[in-house]
Amino acid sequence: MGNRAEAQRLFAQAKHVADTDKTQLSVAYVLFASACAADPTWAEAQYFQGNNAGDLRWNETAIALYHRALECDPDSQLKARILTNLGWKLHTIGKLKEALQASRDAVEINQAIPAAWLNLSCIYGAMRNTARSVECGLKAKALAPDDPHVGMALSFAYLFDRQWQKGFAEFECRFRYRLHHFLHYPYPEWKGEEGHSVFLVYDQGLGDTLSFARFVEPAAKRCRYLHVCIQPELLHWFQVAFSHLSNVHIIPGAVQFPGDAEFWSTYVSLPYALGLTDREIEEAPPIRLPPVQPSGMWKVSDRKLHIGIAWAGSPLNENNYHRSIPLVRFLDLYRVPGIQLYSLQVDEHRKHLNDIGAGSLIPDLAHYIRGVSDTLSLVRQLDLVITCESALGHICGAANVETWVPYSYLGRDFRLGPSGEKPLWYKKHRVFNQGPDLQWEPVFDGIVEALRKRVRDK
Repeated sequence: MGNRAEAQRLFAQAKHVADTDKTQLSVAYVLFASACAADPTWAEAQYFQGNNAGDLRWNETAIALYHRALECDPDSQLKARILTNLGWKLHTIGKLKEALQASRDAVEINQAIPAAWLNLSCIYGAMRNTARSVECGLKAKALAPDDPHVGMALSFAYLFDRQWQKGFAEFECRFRYRLHHFLHYPYPEWKGEEGHSVFLVYDQGLGDTLSFARFVEPAAKRCRYLHVCIQPELLHWFQVAFSHLSNVHIIPGAVQFPGDAEFWSTYVSLPYALGLTDREIEEAPPIRLPPVQPSGMWKVSDRKLHIGIAWAGSPLNENNYHRSIPLVRFLDLYRVPGIQLYSLQVDEHRKHLNDIGAGSLIPDLAHYIRGVSDTLSLVRQLDLVITCESALGHICGAANVETWVPYSYLGRDFRLGPSGEKPLWYKKHRVFNQGPDLQWEPVFDGIVEALRKRVRDK
């Protein structure tokens, strides 16, 4: 045993910094590390240093510290907390079997820890056992009914289990979880009341706005007036889609609250606000498409199959690290004679074309894109789109364009489900699943074989 008194002094100072000033987590880490050095046998210091490392996104370091804490013979309650956090961090880096064991060990010691059941819900969901994911999510909810972290886990457990009505109802907790600014709007959230003026805004990415826009018309029929705020890139498409609705006012990127609005809602909240059943959600048709403006001048001649690609999604998405794909993997597709790839990437990831010297192999179509309607026009002139799970897939889904998705084991989307077998709304999506090894090479081997058949059949 080391100097426990000195360790406790340093620990108290570290905890004060970590609890009161999140901008100083690195300082807190040094203090926690000093407490551990003063007494390497103190499990609580090792545990909190692991928590601090996790807050700094040093996941592997946090895992190692939790293992050290377990070596220090903690009492049963602290051991359960250590195992709970260890399970979460192992899940974060994709070590699902180890994460499952740690989380099971935690609930075996103490079944009253909501976070341990939350972990199990997420882990079983990643393992595509949606029934067990829901079961564990409900146990977490029973222990912590008002915890938005638990609510978020349960909402996705329901959605991946295709229980849409329950999932969207539970997903309303996202405003308490992270989107706190909605709670300060100058009017209440809309719950489907008839005859009112409603301010409809986006709270997720562009693809989600487009995906859930299918519920705008049913909402407009229930409202006296609907102020529809959208990402500016969607303006032309929405103007065409809702031109027949006289009580819909489209606002690109609103900067102020409409004075005559009485309620607010978001696109993703509409199935819940409208009280839709699972079947009504599944059968909701997409919004109408703007006319195609074909040019075709950008196509490479004498190719049998013209394929648009995108390899990275928005970095604002928590799953982007998992769902995005190294561009070099797409070069494997040129093992198939007769194909031509085109880049539909429109953000900073376009530079990867030059970074790997692939500009001549994959023409950059971003020069033709000023808004989503331009992307729509391009994909409707292609034979196929191959994209990571991102906004491009939602655009293709709304346009009923054939789309293949190299599908991350950890970066999944509830619309495609656990394995893509029964996608919600996107009938022409085909999924190529990544395995638990998190490797992309086998995924693209499968795509190559499918492309060879597609070229032979063309």
